[in-house]
Amino acid sequence: MDPEQIAEFRRLYGQVVHNLDSIRLHQWEELRVTLPQLRVLYAVRRSPGITTGEMARLLGISVSTTSGLVIKLVDRGLLNRTTLPEDRRQEPLYLTDTGEALVGELLAEGRLFLDRVAERLGDDLPAVLAALSRLAEASSEVRADEPPAAPARGAE
Repeated sequence: MDPEQIAEFRRLYGQVVHNLDSIRLHQWEELRVTLPQLRVLYAVRRSPGITTGEMARLLGISVSTTSGLVIKLVDRGLLNRTTLPEDRRQEPLYLTDTGEALVGELLAEGRLFLDRVAERLGDDLPAVLAALSRLAEASSEVRADEPPAAPARGAE
């Protein structure tokens, strides 16, 4: 591989990520949410009813750290914690209407930006899609080759 091409790939990829991240970071600041809180909100959106313990394993963080994040999000009215009649220690988590609206707002802003980028690409879009497809495939292959991460302390 040509080192100059690799350097250019890193630079250009970084520029794209930076452009999208600048929108996201601005939103997070406006909405007063942290990245760890967002990870919890997105996990609950993907898996309604997930428990704190399951989330800790999924995110690779301790149960106590996850509990602290959940408490803050419940206090803000973004998450609901319920109990299971058969096991009151289990507390399935669900987004509240406010939490769902917040996550929807975050996703919509990013989608709008990417839609505008796709429109700007015009006739180049099919070629970019092919390249992005190959990039996604290669990144998944590299990720699959990596050894699994060690569990976070206290995540058990």
